[in-house]
Order: sequence, then structure tokens, then C-alpha cells
Amino acid sequence: MRKIRFVCLDWGSTLMSEAGPQDLPMCQWPQVRVIDGARELLAALAAEYPLCIASNASLSRRGEIEQALARGDLLQYISQVFCFSEIGAQKSERAFWEVVTRTLGCSTSEIAMLGDSLEQDVLGPASHGVFAVWFNPQAAAVPPGTQAIRRLEDFIPLLRDAG
Repeated sequence: MRKIRFVCLDWGSTLMSEAGPQDLPMCQWPQVRVIDGARELLAALAAEYPLCIASNASLSRRGEIEQALARGDLLQYISQVFCFSEIGAQKSERAFWEVVTRTLGCSTSEIAMLGDSLEQDVLGPASHGVFAVWFNPQAAAVPPGTQAIRRLEDFIPLLRDAG
């Protein structure tokens, strides 16, 4: 049985809406919107796990992601931000998870990941040993063997069952 020690969450479309000017970092948008249930999920998870952002954002660097999270009143729950713009690898790539595990001092089997992209947040990370869950609010067809949720709060029982 695995022991989850860290939780990584996708940023865009999982915690914060990506509906805004696509040519600007989110921290510079006139308005930011938190996904329904995100704040409550982070508050509940932060009581048990260190929380990290794992993002493939190419326009925003770590500081800009942190600024956007702060505007949404989410930064207080986040201990680390891992992003493509600084790592140079995406979440589907081993190199991304090598940086994460080296920084956190853990193995991929001790990490849970939640995100809205089946390929980047679930299938890719899972291929490297991460316990990955698909945030699938549109109820798209779920591939066999894939854990999926439609509401963010449904992640908590899956995480507890995983270890």
C-alpha cells in the first residue's frame, strides 16, 4: 500500500479559471476566478498534507503563479510551486517529476496529483508512479483504470483510500 505524503494540484482549470486574456500572465488579469470548491478543498487537504502546484503554464513563472494564487486567496495553502516555465519539462515527462521528488525528498509513489488534463495531469504522471486523479467536471468518458471525480471535494475520499 502506498503512503501519500504530498499532494500536487494543477493550477489552471483545476484551482483557478483560465477564462481571461490569454496573452497575459493570470496575475495581470483584471479579474481572477477560483474554481468552485477549490478553496474548501485546499483548506481540508492542507490540514493533512503539504500542497504543491504542478503546472505546465508557459506564460507564468513561479512568482506570477503565486501572485495569481494570492489574488484568489489560495496561496496560503501552497508550500511549493513547480512549473514548466522554470523546469523546462511538462508533467507528462520524467524530468518534471525528478525535480519534484528531489525538491520534496520523496518518491513519486508518495505523491498524489489532481488535475483537469487527462494526458498531462493523469496519464503522464501515473506513468511515472504518481497516484493521479482526473478532475472531470464535464463527465467525459473515463478510460478504464483511471480515477476520476466531477467535484473537487470528491478528491478527499479517493486520496484517503490511496494511503
